[in-house]
Amino acid sequence: MIELLRERPGVTIGELAKAARRSERTVYRWLSEISRCLRMVVSCEDGGYFIADGSVVRQVDLNPQELLALRLSLTSGPFTDGSPVKKHAESAWLKIREGVSWEDAEAARDLAQARAVGIIAPPADLPPGLVETLNRAIDSHHRLRAVYRSQKSHRVGEYTLEPYAMAFRRHSWYVVGCCREHEKVIQLKLARFVSAVDTGEDFEPPKDFSLERYFALSWEAWAGGEPVRVRVRFAPEVAQMISEAKRHPSQVVHPEPDGGVILEVTVAGIEEIAAWIMGYGKHAVVLEPKRLRDHVLEHARGVVAGYRGEEGAGSPEPSARQLARS
Repeated sequence: MIELLRERPGVTIGELAKAARRSERTVYRWLSEISRCLRMVVSCEDGGYFIADGSVVRQVDLNPQELLALRLSLTSGPFTDGSPVKKHAESAWLKIREGVSWEDAEAARDLAQARAVGIIAPPADLPPGLVETLNRAIDSHHRLRAVYRSQKSHRVGEYTLEPYAMAFRRHSWYVVGCCREHEKVIQLKLARFVSAVDTGEDFEPPKDFSLERYFALSWEAWAGGEPVRVRVRFAPEVAQMISEAKRHPSQVVHPEPDGGVILEVTVAGIEEIAAWIMGYGKHAVVLEPKRLRDHVLEHARGVVAGYRGEEGAGSPEPSARQLARS
């Protein structure tokens, strides 16, 4: 193994396994033992392995449970296909994996069979080179000329953007920066970029900009709206579900005599929290603000109207009592 690594720098695991007439699993174990027992550095780059005699071995002192936590983190939603940091996460894990003993790595793998992280991030079909362009522009403080598809209008427009940062919120990655056309800081979903070109023009990000502050009032992913104080009454059937989870830093839950609860929170805008509230159907009633109450009521009427039209196609007109239940 050592001779192969010296004679063929960059040799792959498959090539090592074939030359040694052993399984890839055995080759991985031998590589670990070369590092741990013979105190040689075995490094990996682009799938190829190298050995450096006489150097100091970098060992990672992590137990199987710590390795499990790292592995779950580095393979969860923020690091899947389409992530701007996926390749760095994979590289980091390879370095960690090579720095621990084979036994600990195998123990962590066994532990992972009974654990999972359920952060959903659907893979995005991004234009070639987009992630690299965005990362480079953010790191170099370069303006971008971006072609982007709007969420609301579905129209494609061209924008000049000063990208400050990237953030993973809920299920998706977003670019946050100042848009010349909008004359304010906005967030753009990575999956909606049609293209982006680094103009090479420098800009100076505001020294007081903070992603944490920008998303401070966000209910889940949307930020930048006016602060709104929201109060919602939840029925006893879902009160425990509401009380047991901390969904927002400003959240306060007030118990009611009948077993229900009132959720009080201050968020940016009403649309995002409205969608969440409507998911509880008849078990949630907006108390304030009035515009949020009206917004939810309008959508509820639209749902009833949709079912009413569907039933009307081949069924008698529903009664008032049926509509009330809907």
